[in-house]
Amino acid sequence: MDPATKVETAARYLNENAELKDALGIAATDTLVPKPLGHGEHNENYVFPNPTTGEKHVLRINVVSQPFHDNQVAYEYAALKALETSGCTPIAQYIDHSKKLLPNGVLVISFCEGQELDFDNLRPGDLQCVAQLLANVHSVPVQDDCELFRPEDPLKELYEESLRRIDLYRGCPSEDKRILSWVDHFISKCEPVVSASRDVHAQVHIVNTEALPSHFMIPENPAGPNLPMEHPGFFIDWERPVIGEVAQDVAYFANPTTTIWDSNLCFPKSQIQSFVNDYWKAVDGRFAREDFDRRFWAYSMVTALHSLSWCCRAIYRLDKDSSSYITDKALEKMKIYFSEEFLQMIDEECFGEAL
Repeated sequence: MDPATKVETAARYLNENAELKDALGIAATDTLVPKPLGHGEHNENYVFPNPTTGEKHVLRINVVSQPFHDNQVAYEYAALKALETSGCTPIAQYIDHSKKLLPNGVLVISFCEGQELDFDNLRPGDLQCVAQLLANVHSVPVQDDCELFRPEDPLKELYEESLRRIDLYRGCPSEDKRILSWVDHFISKCEPVVSASRDVHAQVHIVNTEALPSHFMIPENPAGPNLPMEHPGFFIDWERPVIGEVAQDVAYFANPTTTIWDSNLCFPKSQIQSFVNDYWKAVDGRFAREDFDRRFWAYSMVTALHSLSWCCRAIYRLDKDSSSYITDKALEKMKIYFSEEFLQMIDEECFGEAL
C-alpha cells in the first residue's frame, strides 16, 4: 500500500469511528486530518489534532505483533496504563482490537511534546533527562494484576533469541565466513556469562527492552546537569515491555550498537559509567541497586550480540525474499555493524573488562 493510500485509510478510520471521537471528546461532525508521524517494524503512526481544542493525539495502527503475544494493541495499552502514574509515558486514550475495520488493531495515545534525543547534537542536560526518565518508569510498582509478560530468565531468553536469528543466517546465500567468525567469538564470550548469571530476584520492574534514543522526547530547553529538573520529558514507544530487570534497559541504551543506530556516535565505555551514576542518582533510593553492576555487564554483552543477530536475520530475510521491507537507513547501518573496525571496537567495549 502506497503512503497516500495509507493516509487515506487512517483518515477514513478516524472519521467513520463515532466511538473513537466520543472517547476523545471530539464532535461527531468534526473532520479529523491525520499526518504521518513515522513508522517502525510493528506500527504505523499518525498525528491528528482535536479541531476544537487543538490537543494532539497519535493513531497507532498495528502492522504485526511482537513475538510473545498475539494482540499488540491490547498489550501496549496495558503497559501504558500500568505506567501512567510515572507521568513520563504517553497516555492510552482509546483501543480497538476488534480488527473489524483494520486487521491488526488500533491504539490512540496522547502526543508527547519534545525533541528526540540526538547523540550527534547532545545538549547539556540531555543525558540526565534520559537517566531521569528511565528511573521514573522503573520506579513504578508492578501491580499483582499486571498483564505484561514476565520472562523466566530475561537474559537467557534474549541470548537464545539471538542464537535463533544467527542460525537462520548460517548457510544462507549471503553468509559471510568473516562475520560468522566474529559472531561465534561473541557467542563464546556470552555463553558462560549467561549460564552463570541468572538472577530472578531482580525481575520486579517494568522495562521497555528497546530504549532507543528516538524513544526519548526531551524538553526543548533541558535543565543543565546541576539544575533542578521540572519535567524530564517523555519515554515513548512501548511495543515490547516486560516485567524484568532495570539493567536491561540501561545497558541497551548505553550500548554502542544502540547509539550508532540513530547517530554517528558510539557511546564509549569511558562515558558509560557517568551515565550509570546519573541513573542511580535519579533513582534516588526508590529501589535497591542489588546486583545491578554484574547484570549490567551481562546485558551489555548480550545486547551487542542481539543487535548483530538482528542484522543477520535481516540478511537472511532479504535472501529469502528480496522484496522484504527494510529501510535504506538500516541497510547502511548494517554495513557499519559488520565492518572490521566496528566489530573490533565492540569486542573491546562490550565484551572486554567490565566497568
